[in-house]
Amino acid sequence: MNLFEIKKLVRSIIKEAEEEKPAASSEKPAANSGKNAGAKLANAFKTQNVSSFVNQFKDIASDPKVQAILKAGTTDGNPGDEKISYSKGTVAVKGLLPTQSEIGFDQSIANILTDQYGSLKSILGGKANVGGPIVTYNGKYVIDGHHRWSQVYAANPNASMENLDIKGKLPPTEMLKIVHAAIAAKVGGVPSANPQGINILKGITEKQVLDAVNEKLSDKAKTIWAANGQKDNAAVAKYIYNNLKNLIGKNKPVAGAPGRKDMPQTDNKGAATDKLALLQKGVINFNNPKDSDAKIKEVKRLQKLAGIIKG
Repeated sequence: MNLFEIKKLVRSIIKEAEEEKPAASSEKPAANSGKNAGAKLANAFKTQNVSSFVNQFKDIASDPKVQAILKAGTTDGNPGDEKISYSKGTVAVKGLLPTQSEIGFDQSIANILTDQYGSLKSILGGKANVGGPIVTYNGKYVIDGHHRWSQVYAANPNASMENLDIKGKLPPTEMLKIVHAAIAAKVGGVPSANPQGINILKGITEKQVLDAVNEKLSDKAKTIWAANGQKDNAAVAKYIYNNLKNLIGKNKPVAGAPGRKDMPQTDNKGAATDKLALLQKGVINFNNPKDSDAKIKEVKRLQKLAGIIKG
């Protein structure tokens, strides 16, 4: 294709995009009335809660047209409006609030009773090393990594842990949708996971904790607990129970928190930073996405190829 043909193609795409712009109207379109990819994506983002968003988004996330629009944040005519920054650091466990309504008991205490991953000593020492950072929002809300957070809290609520902290002005439940979108743009779908064991946020008894300690406490973990003042099973159980009781009472989920299966899984098929980098660059097109955004992206690509624009 020569330069003349490329320029001709660019002009035709621009004309097509302009013709597709909807006429101004005072009437609001009915929910789910749009049949094209852009309307479906926009309707998903407009849902009232995270679970409704996931139900709609998971059905369209792998569609190539949706993917093209989803990734058009930097070339949709306003390249900076969807940039969301994040930073690496550490955060105090006690000050965090969950954004999911289910936290599994088994996942919260299994590692601190077996020390399977060799992290118990660091947790009890106050600087928890749980194999990688959790994802938080504005230094206050857990976005992903709830069970790593809850296990640290159960063993030592005064500890700190590594985090990747997203910054923004949106409600935390809206940020969950956007993180879901970033994951889908990277992996091509919407991964999910379920909690294991009872939901501790619904309450826990000291007997339930003691039974788990008696069943699972390994000799290795028992030695570490003893070195930190908890000399026997009963002492370990009471200490963990009191910490979980404080978590339940003082660190309640945010309003509208979804269940575990509707939460973003940022470490699916790669590191969380792979997905957060898309947000930081403004790639994810969550602000009023529409079909023409992807056409604008293609126009810019062809313009660069033709030498019409640079960069």
